[in-house]
Amino acid sequence: MKKIKLINSDGLTGLPRTLVFAATYNELDNIQSLLDEIWDAIPDSDILIVDDNSPDGTGNLLDQIAAVKKQLKVLHRPSKLGLGTAHCLAMIFAIKHGYDVLVTMDADHSHDPADIPRLIGKLTEADFVIGSRYVPGGGCDYNGYRKFLSVSANMAARLVLGIRLHEFTTSYRAFRVSALAKVNFVKMHNQGYSFFMESVYRLHQAGLKLAEIPIYFHYRNAGSSKIPRLEIIRGMVKLFYLFVSRVFNR
Repeated sequence: MKKIKLINSDGLTGLPRTLVFAATYNELDNIQSLLDEIWDAIPDSDILIVDDNSPDGTGNLLDQIAAVKKQLKVLHRPSKLGLGTAHCLAMIFAIKHGYDVLVTMDADHSHDPADIPRLIGKLTEADFVIGSRYVPGGGCDYNGYRKFLSVSANMAARLVLGIRLHEFTTSYRAFRVSALAKVNFVKMHNQGYSFFMESVYRLHQAGLKLAEIPIYFHYRNAGSSKIPRLEIIRGMVKLFYLFVSRVFNR
């Protein structure tokens, strides 16, 4: 694989120390192949998995792999504490342990690890890069009502928040950790999926340079979707809250 070089804040180039993160809950059938594909795409990366006490034994399998593969870091939480809080934890972990780049993604193979080098490569032009289904060259397996809902949510976020991106709701992202440290995500108090939309807004408000690249979003490889219907309502409420925040510059 071609080595990726990242231009650091001091103008020097070098190989970025990269952390790839995913959160798991009942991903026993997906996690081993996901780890293998991530290391195929970017062999020198560390991987952080936060597992919320998966009843199917995902956490136990991760511990077995980590005992052999030191590049795998596993954090166990006692119960389902929210996807947003897991991502906040990954951000704090990346800052505390001195990584240059943080890549976040889903653990169900909806995101192709082969796209990781392109995400990191785009960080030569930006502080934050999101993998987008809705720019030219992107796409997804969704159709019917679910695609309509996804497209509508992202169009609404673009218009209401005034941010010139086409994607706000996917977790497939890359961050310069040095820039990420400027944003206090812990104060967001956003545990669910609307975290992804709000985090883009907070990054933009902090003055970070945002960019996107096309990706293809696949249906999960195994298991079932874990997005509660209540999250749709919470997302609408959160979007209204952010609009008010933008209008009053708070």
